[in-house]
Amino acid sequence: MKESHSRDNFRPLSNKPPGTTLTGKLLFGFRIMGDLQIASVLRKLAPWLAMRTGTVLEIGCGAQPYRHLLPSTCVYTGLDWEKAEEHFSYRVPDTVYYDGSEFPFPDYAFDSLFHTEVIEHVYEAKLFLRECRRVLKSGGEMFFTIPFQARYHYIPFDFWRYTPAALEKLLAEAGFTKIEVFPRGNDITVAAYKNLAVIYRWLQSGIVGKLLGVFFSPGAFLCLLVGHVSLLFRIGSPDDCLGYVVKART
Repeated sequence: MKESHSRDNFRPLSNKPPGTTLTGKLLFGFRIMGDLQIASVLRKLAPWLAMRTGTVLEIGCGAQPYRHLLPSTCVYTGLDWEKAEEHFSYRVPDTVYYDGSEFPFPDYAFDSLFHTEVIEHVYEAKLFLRECRRVLKSGGEMFFTIPFQARYHYIPFDFWRYTPAALEKLLAEAGFTKIEVFPRGNDITVAAYKNLAVIYRWLQSGIVGKLLGVFFSPGAFLCLLVGHVSLLFRIGSPDDCLGYVVKART
């Protein structure tokens, strides 16, 4: 039986870099405040990027929303799927596009690499991680984030939700060492996130949905407050979280 995509083939809001204008910076800030997934990613990603040196590869870079967080001394390379424009409606000039199999780089080409909310969209995850390992220099570090409690999105290119046990096993099999897996948020963050998802969906639907969204909008502000507080003070159980941050070395 063919699955119905009455979910409106949901795609997350575009995650664009802030740019240099005040408007761009304000929109980027509002996106962080209004999206608990992005906020939880940046809490760990921003300090990691600030410490990078040498050559850095971002895989599945999209519009490169986090490139500006790297030190200016780093040499950045963005890599993405050649069909990104066809399926995800974006294409950035300063990006290397490839067919989704072997990375178009020589062995040991990068000091660090990262990807955010990407690996759940990679069907051949073992091959992907082996390629990550191949292009990293000896002693290089990989950082990535992956959702756990997240809506089915970028349909039909959303394949997996991984537990820490699965991530550790996959990374070890790919040849990585010093593997660390950290939760992003907790069950309170997830509860706030799920309530926000319903309100946001209403606001993007028909007239009845929009009216419901407006009526419950004060609840959205409360959910955002609770969600950010739970992230900041780590209130709640990490066993039911938004997703995971993963670090590993070659």
